[in-house]
Amino acid sequence: MNINIEKLDVLTQELKTTLKEGLLASDIFDRSTGLSLSGYNPQPTAAALFTEVTNVLTGTLADSGFPGLKRYYLVDMENDHSVMVIRHGNDLLQGILMNSQKVNLGILLSVALPKMLAGVEKART
Repeated sequence: MNINIEKLDVLTQELKTTLKEGLLASDIFDRSTGLSLSGYNPQPTAAALFTEVTNVLTGTLADSGFPGLKRYYLVDMENDHSVMVIRHGNDLLQGILMNSQKVNLGILLSVALPKMLAGVEKART
């Protein structure tokens, strides 16, 4: 996999600017190794956890005859936390941990998500 890490770092900073104090952590990581390529307040344990969750979810959907997982899923958690996991193709995942009281869902879905999807695609060389 060829990817421009500097472009990923710029995207991570843009995400921080977009989500402001609502962003608690973010990692863009290799799905096969769990290795973080770019991050803000990196969470290696979360990268491993959400790699496993994504693999189970993808397999379960396929086995059940439901449509497959496309670009992302969002988990609403206790204590005003939420996580968005973005699939950047089959090789990269991105986890975004947020304070759900401080992040506007409309901004997340209509601004941050499209920027991340397009930006990671452009970072591939």
